[in-house]
Amino acid sequence: MTNESLDPLIRDAYAIAAQPERLMKLLTILQKPGTEDEGALQPHFANVTELLTEIDPSVGNDFSSYARDLEQASDRLTGADLSLSTSMTVLRVDDDIFKSSEIFPGESIPDWLLGVDREAYAEIEKLIKGSAKATTAIVRLYTDQDDDKGLLFAAQLSDSDKPSLDFHTMRLRWNSAIGSAFARSLELTATEEQLAEYLVNGLSVQEFATHRNRALGTARNQLKALFRKLGISSQTDLISLYAGFSIAFATAESKRQNPVVGGSSHRLTLADGSHLPFEVYGNPTAKPVLYLHATIDGAYLTARQQEAAEQQDLRIIAPWLPFYAGSKMSNSGLAVVEEFVERLVYLLDQLKIERCSIISARVAAPYGMAAIKSHPGRFCGLVMAGTILPADDANDFSHLAMGYRAPLRLARIAPSFVRLYFAAAATMVRRGKSLAYFKSIYGESAADMITLNRPDVAELMQRSMKRTFEDGYESTAQQAILTASDWSDWCQNLEVPVTVISGIEDRLAPPDMVKKFCARYGFNLIGPLQDVGSLAIQQVPDQIFREAAKVGLD
Repeated sequence: MTNESLDPLIRDAYAIAAQPERLMKLLTILQKPGTEDEGALQPHFANVTELLTEIDPSVGNDFSSYARDLEQASDRLTGADLSLSTSMTVLRVDDDIFKSSEIFPGESIPDWLLGVDREAYAEIEKLIKGSAKATTAIVRLYTDQDDDKGLLFAAQLSDSDKPSLDFHTMRLRWNSAIGSAFARSLELTATEEQLAEYLVNGLSVQEFATHRNRALGTARNQLKALFRKLGISSQTDLISLYAGFSIAFATAESKRQNPVVGGSSHRLTLADGSHLPFEVYGNPTAKPVLYLHATIDGAYLTARQQEAAEQQDLRIIAPWLPFYAGSKMSNSGLAVVEEFVERLVYLLDQLKIERCSIISARVAAPYGMAAIKSHPGRFCGLVMAGTILPADDANDFSHLAMGYRAPLRLARIAPSFVRLYFAAAATMVRRGKSLAYFKSIYGESAADMITLNRPDVAELMQRSMKRTFEDGYESTAQQAILTASDWSDWCQNLEVPVTVISGIEDRLAPPDMVKKFCARYGFNLIGPLQDVGSLAIQQVPDQIFREAAKVGLD
């Protein structure tokens, strides 16, 4: 990479301070093979990180937009079903949805596409003009000139040099429990509730009138009365109102029925005066298991995970990894692993635990392996819920998804980029733009994206990110540096058993590479499991804790 080619990279890096989402553009560029010259970018990456902190100083705070961002974006994980230019020229069309030959790339849209009442056009115009900072809209489009019902689409103005209007078919449907709560909260009559249900499900006022054996004019008057009661002016407003209520209701119900509580937070003071924060779950008399968490999960457990542990009569001790939750370490890289393992032994001493097994999730694999290698008398076995693989050289990262690959390769050349990466990612999440970040890591796994949209997982991630970034970005930066290291020495000549649980959709450790990894070191392999990706600890906790319970303490 020549010095001249660094100039646009430097400009792109500084642009992240104003628009953190531009991180993904820079990440795309930096994932291409380069040379050591990328180290010349280090001071610039460090400057941008400081700028980000000055512009958005809420480090560790307000990740409340995370769940909403993913929920609202869940229907936008694939390409748009229809894309238009801002001058209403067709850029892309899904022929399976829009079968008419009148909708063709390069041509203007036909008049019937937006309907005769032009309500959709008005909503689209607001997007183009940026009215009231509108970023999305729900509109009804018609698939051909004989379509009298239409389909609901989520419309969004793309963020690029040449903005386009992207339309995605909506999968929103009326839920009886949520619908009843919606009607009660807004004091709707039975007729108004039924009318709202029809419209949310994509049916028309005409179909509502026909079903009730009423004149169309009567149904329209009922619709106007509903609009007046709710203080809205269109069907799309009603659908948006229900969609927002639905998300809020589902999240509140998840918190009520499956709260991320049940454990207790502790902080162990070490001999040098530093601290080891940790969480504890389960009965104090149950079989102890040490849980080493992954990056964005943190040391918290969802109610589902806690239940899985309780069913196996396990007590879970979950220490926060180095630099997380305000903890400090003297070393970095591989040396910090050995320092942390000694802290784990001290933790067991203070809890009066003679022996226990370990569960590691994804990037915590080196910590678990180093613990059983150096202290087989205290740690009697390791269950790996997904894993990373020892990195012999930079080419080892070619199998990873983009969101993993570029930061890890650059961790060796320009560590300051890794801090910038997580600073920008944290800012994106706080600003409700986490989709691009999570998609760059998990987008190729349908199982992982579904898991990230689970309310209980979203709640856990919110709490974890707040705790993870409370003192800055050193924890995730150090984690990336460790992941980019060769820790294979800890895998050799082990005295205790190791079980690896692999998912067929895991892009952090693809199944074929995990199989070779296990064969090389004699580890027990379970999988690859269907519908399981990198987030196995959230997807199959029952199986993971069951394997941990099998490890004998003798």
